[in-house]
Amino acid sequence: MTGKGRRIATGLDESQIFRLFKCALKDDDTLVDAIVERLYRKMKELDLEGAEDTVELIVDRDVMAGSRFRALLNDLWPDQRAQFAAS
Repeated sequence: MTGKGRRIATGLDESQIFRLFKCALKDDDTLVDAIVERLYRKMKELDLEGAEDTVELIVDRDVMAGSRFRALLNDLWPDQRAQFAAS
């Protein structure tokens, strides 16, 4: 594939596009590595200790890992829709 690539077939809804994107990312270790590396760097810039604690919970498969990770992601990228709804 060259240039801008091909367009995603029309008629797909948002969840179908999301699943295709997710599958494509998961199939490419280079992309996964790049995402994880940049995400971890951003997490550490925001909160070094929190990032390290969260990664430890994820590695240990702790039951609190998911909620801590989502909270850290929300701190990195607040949901704009929630801000508009509160206004």
